[in-house]
Order: sequence, then C-alpha cells, then structure tokens
Amino acid sequence: MSAAIPTYHIIGAGIAGLACAYEIKKRNKNIRTVVYEAAHKLGGRAYSYDDKDLGRRLDNATHALIGANKNMARFIGRTEWEKQIYFWDAEKDILSGQIQRFAAHVLKSMCNTPPSQIARDIIRKILWLTFPWTGGKRKLYFSRQNLSQKFANFFQSSVDELKFDHKLLKIDSQFCKVAQLNFGSEIIEIGPEDVVILAVDNRSYARLMNEPELPHHAIINIFYQTSQKITLPRNANFIGVVNGLADWIFVNDDILAVTISAADTLAMDLQELARQTWKELDKLRGVNSAFVPTFKILCHKHATISQDEVTNSLRPANAHGKYPNLFLAGDWTMQNYPCCMESAYLSAKRAVKTIFKDKKR
Repeated sequence: MSAAIPTYHIIGAGIAGLACAYEIKKRNKNIRTVVYEAAHKLGGRAYSYDDKDLGRRLDNATHALIGANKNMARFIGRTEWEKQIYFWDAEKDILSGQIQRFAAHVLKSMCNTPPSQIARDIIRKILWLTFPWTGGKRKLYFSRQNLSQKFANFFQSSVDELKFDHKLLKIDSQFCKVAQLNFGSEIIEIGPEDVVILAVDNRSYARLMNEPELPHHAIINIFYQTSQKITLPRNANFIGVVNGLADWIFVNDDILAVTISAADTLAMDLQELARQTWKELDKLRGVNSAFVPTFKILCHKHATISQDEVTNSLRPANAHGKYPNLFLAGDWTMQNYPCCMESAYLSAKRAVKTIFKDKKR
C-alpha cells in the first residue's frame, strides 16, 4: 500500500508564501501545496490593481530591487534596470550622482526606519550583501504598475490549490502538533505527514499565536496622473530626494509616483501633503505648474516592522514555529535582514530547507 501524499498548507499568498510553494515543488513535485489567502488577490503587500479613481492599473506601492537582490533579480529583464542613481537635495537645490554621500537615505528606504535607529546587524548584513558596491549590485529596478504579473503570477503554477477569502482564525493543536486550521466557514484537518507554513505578516502572526505585535512604520505612496510623461533632470526615470517631503520619485509614462518612508511622524493632512509634494516636484523640474494633477494617495500604516535594535532582537532566529509541524516565513521573520521582497523570498528558502532537513531526521 503506497504512502499518502503529504499536503503542505501555506497560509498567505504573498511573495513569501508563493515562493514556499515554488521551493517545495523544486524539491519534490509530488507534495501537494495548498495556499490560503485572506484577501482575493495574490501578492500580499506587493500587488497591482485596477484603480477606479485614476482609471489606471496601479501598484499598491512602488517596489524597488537592487542588483544585489539575486533571488528576485532573475525576474528582471536586462533593459529594465536603471544604471545611474541621482539624488536631489531639496533645501540646497543640488543634484548629485555620488551615492556614497547619501548612504543614510538609502538605508532609510531599505529598512523603512529612521537611519539613526536601524539595528547595527541589519546594516552589517546590507553592507555584506552589497559589497563590493559594483555597478551590477548597485543597479536598480522599480515596479511600473506590474507587480502582480511580474512576480506573484509566476509562482502560481507551483500551487496545486489556491483558496482565496480564507482568513485563518485559529490554529488548533493536539498532542503538541498542529491538528486543525480553523477558517470559520471551513476547518482543515492536518494529516500526520502534513506541514503548515505561516507566511503571514507580523500582525496576523501575533493574533494567531497570541503574542505581542511588533512596532511598525508607515509608508505613503502618492500617484500623480499627468497629461504626458514628466521629464526629470538628466532624463532620469527616478530620483532620490533628501531634505524634502518625498524620499523617491519614479516616472512611468503618465504616472509619477512618490514614496515617503518611515512616514509615521508626518502631521500634515494627506491631501495637503500631496499638494506640497507637487510644489517640491515643480522646484526640482524648474517649472511652476498652474495646478496639481489628479492624484491618488495610499497610506500603508503597517507597511513593515520597525528595524531598530530592540525589534530586530525580537524577530525569529529560525524558521521553526511553536509546533514541530509549523514553520515560519515572511520578510519580518528574517532577523538581521531588511524587510523587502528579497528577504521574503529568502525566508521561503529557509523555511523549506528547514522542513526537508527535519523530515530526514
């Protein structure tokens, strides 16, 4: 009598959860992968959607990768990389291409945390991963309203069953193992050879595991819809901004996107923030617009966990969960790493490697 085919239950259809399914199938195509997603979309915190207000397809946020992000970099075509990075000092009105002078600004964006607060081990990890700071590792890609089709959709073929609108309410245990997944309208029994991977954000993890939630920082994204493609100095497609309201400016056809990291302390009304940011963009471009174009503001209050010393020390040190058949994935679970899509993928590789290693014992 043949052994039953195990099912690996993956909670969360973000980059981490989908990458888990992909990594599992690379190791054993016979394992059944089921992904449960609370929403009705793939991608977690990295997805595209049809915006009714602008009548355009938008990313929920402009996501960026650098060449050093080798796992995610393989999704990027050769012509999609930006080779030169410029920074504009909004106070002094000076444009510079000397990236070393703006290391603190880059760290803030990578970690979504004020640079003076970032954990030293995270800074060391960033330096280690990007050293030597060559052009290939420094090159940058930013999403152009194509997050879903660029990344999330690729992994879907590795998922045997995808269940949308499945918010996990409770994990029931028996004999010190996960026994049931309670989704309210459906209860999933976990077989003796089955595995559960929690690839959820920290807030969901804290709720499910009855643990304290880690502190988070916000990210604000503003999308301006212009009548024609905006031209930035030096014909750049993106520019970093220091000493200003914006942190990064990205141009994609008639959409100009602005990203503001670690935005918790901004006291300005969001509508006014968008108007003042456009004035800042006018100064950069050396123009005086007659009006502010139509815009869309997306404020992600819990975009990433804070990556300060204390919070970093509270992140998981490995992929093991509370029970021997429960494993963890997600960028926040990667202690000493910045929270980003690359870390989400790394967490999936670590979780799957841990599972197969444990199975051999």
